[in-house]
Amino acid sequence: MDTQQIVVLIIGLIILSALMLWPQWQNRRRRQKQIAELQVGGEVMTVGGIIGTLTHFDTGENRARIEIAPGVELQIVLDAIGRRLTPE
Repeated sequence: MDTQQIVVLIIGLIILSALMLWPQWQNRRRRQKQIAELQVGGEVMTVGGIIGTLTHFDTGENRARIEIAPGVELQIVLDAIGRRLTPE
């Protein structure tokens, strides 16, 4: 292999890697934005389909609590929150 072929191969690998990793970066950024928009008192749905009101939210511990019925709270990890249901 000559130098030109090696350069083309390296550039091709860089472009292929960027195309494969770009969607992951986009998803991570979108997810961080969703977590930052959460507020105590807002209605959320978990990835398991449980709907409740957010009563405690701690990004440091990566945990939250949602109230699913009066006096009944579940402690969940932040990644279990699927989406926010309260309108903006």
